[in-house]
Amino acid sequence: MKVVDAPYVQGFKDKRKEKIVKKIRHKRKVDKVYVVTLPLITDGIMDIYEYKHLFSKFYKKASDEIYILGIAKSKKDANEVVRDIVQDMYDSDTDFDVKKFFGI
Repeated sequence: MKVVDAPYVQGFKDKRKEKIVKKIRHKRKVDKVYVVTLPLITDGIMDIYEYKHLFSKFYKKASDEIYILGIAKSKKDANEVVRDIVQDMYDSDTDFDVKKFFGI
C-alpha cells in the first residue's frame, strides 16, 4: 500500500487529518476511514474502500499495487474526494490520466 505525496483529505479537522495520514502511511489500522484508490479490480479510474478492508487476505496479495489517492471520514466525504480529484484533473493538462496527475 502506498499513499501519494499529497493525498486529498475530506471530513477531518487539521490535527486529526495529519494523524490519520501518518497512520495510513505506516500501514496501521484505522477504524471508520474510507480511502480512494486507483482501481484494483474494475476498469474505472478510482475506487472507494473502507480502509480496514484493505487488510484482508484478498487485498494483502495486491498490497504493492494499492495507491491511496484520498482519505475521508465517511463514504459521502469519499465521494466528494473523488469529485474534487476529477475536477482538478479536468482543470489540469493530464487528459484524465490519474497516474500522470498524481505522478505515479
